[in-house]
Amino acid sequence: MLIDGYTLFGSWPGLPYDHPVEHLLAGMKQHKIDRACTLSSQGIFFDAAVGNATTYAACQADARLIPIGVVDPRLNGVEQVVFCQQHGFRMLSMFPFAQNWSVDSICATQLLKAIADSKLPVMIEAYSDGDASQIWRAMGDQDIPLILLDANPNTLTETITLIQARPHTYLATRLLCGGDTIELLVDRVGADKLVFTSRFPISCFSSAFLTAKFAAISDQDRAAILGENISGLLGIA
Repeated sequence: MLIDGYTLFGSWPGLPYDHPVEHLLAGMKQHKIDRACTLSSQGIFFDAAVGNATTYAACQADARLIPIGVVDPRLNGVEQVVFCQQHGFRMLSMFPFAQNWSVDSICATQLLKAIADSKLPVMIEAYSDGDASQIWRAMGDQDIPLILLDANPNTLTETITLIQARPHTYLATRLLCGGDTIELLVDRVGADKLVFTSRFPISCFSSAFLTAKFAAISDQDRAAILGENISGLLGIA
């Protein structure tokens, strides 16, 4: 089963046109994606409550879509954790890079405590040098299943160190397209720590997918990355 752990519909700054949820659904058919974890970009760039309501409606309309909630420490973040719990969201997400706030701020650390109480996994941007270390400090000893989003080959050493040191930490694959990065990570942290993501249709699906499809790893490891890991983490079939 092919499950994309991070897709997104709506608009994105700098892009000249929107990608409504219909684009995502059409792409799922074209690329033979069985399930897609998704969120509305309104939750990132406009208002988390509005975005989460839009995500919920889209996922209610098509059972192949799995809702990701956006929680923003600057605006009623705890309320959105509660909303997502009550409405069957499978995962939460935080976007400190896109929204320009610090994950180890007092507001963010308080929000992480609420996320820990919810027992929901959380996906957090870890794009730049130092981001993974900030996340480590902010989370402390809270046992929250964590997916590091948009880590890239330039931040691999820090990312690998965090995954090795912290239980229940996973790495999204979207930007891991350089050289033998997938192979290196399978060797260093294990295939069970990698989750396939593409950010389709905002970003190209094929570049992320083909890297994982043709990586020099076992078929068992490939199946884990392309669906089994996220399925087990979120409890979906």
